Amino acid sequence: MSSRLLALPAVVMAVAVLAGCAPAAAPLPTPTAVATPLGDKKLGIVDLLETTGPLASFSAAQEAGTELAVRELNEAGGVLGAPVVVWHRTDSAPATLTDAATTLKVDAAIVTANPEAVAALVAPAASAKVAVTAIGTVKNLTTPTASPYPDASAPPSPTGKVTPKPSGKTTALATPVPSSVAPVVTASAQPTHKPGVPATPSEAFVARLKTSNPFLSDFTYGAESYQLVIALALAATVAKDDAGPSLMRGLEQITTGDVVCTDFAECLTVLKDNRAIKYIGPAGRMAYDARVGVVTFGS
Repeated sequence: MSSRLLALPAVVMAVAVLAGCAPAAAPLPTPTAVATPLGDKKLGIVDLLETTGPLASFSAAQEAGTELAVRELNEAGGVLGAPVVVWHRTDSAPATLTDAATTLKVDAAIVTANPEAVAALVAPAASAKVAVTAIGTVKNLTTPTASPYPDASAPPSPTGKVTPKPSGKTTALATPVPSSVAPVVTASAQPTHKPGVPATPSEAFVARLKTSNPFLSDFTYGAESYQLVIALALAATVAKDDAGPSLMRGLEQITTGDVVCTDFAECLTVLKDNRAIKYIGPAGRMAYDARVGVVTFGS
């Protein structure tokens, strides 16, 4: 026992000498602040439909796409532990968005509109902390997004003319979709089309879309609107928050990862493994420009 006690000072001295010769330790990294959740854990989306003008013929498919996505999400248990809710409105005026943010407490807006109308939504959306996701294609936007994934804190565009808000309807869906009409799109069957051109949905997806509206004959924007709802759900999941600013950051995260997933359940599995996802839905790849609130689709 005594020999071991006598050896200790020598060991301590040796360690001290070696420590003196070693280079100085690198400073510890500064901890990254974790964003405080701002939402209420209840993802709410307003679907701004153009029911007049040249885009009116696409509103039925846009509505059907959002409802299909919400129904499937709620069948899977919702998002952040609560059902997803979508409200439909019949124009894309800034006043309509502001009213939805104030009275319905929505977190995000989906819209198909011309460039001026979309630009007019960005400022009121930023003020209300609502994430705008406008479907950008050559049918409604002459110049699709130029720089994907910018800083979400970029200054908003100027506001535009405000028009009165018409009445709309509310949908909180929880009816399951029969498995026979809800096939999963595999990675080998990922849709591809020219960026800026509306997607041509597969026959399988059209069958699912018709479960929301069996009278559909024009399916333009059905795939895009469906994909945006799923993307917003995934954005809320990765951000652990449903507030607009969190959704904007989350949209970039779920579209720029290195693991491709093509449906909500598959993406959740990847996220549980702590891997970054790249969600590619029935409308193909997507790029979100937070500065102007535009999402472009295509490969």
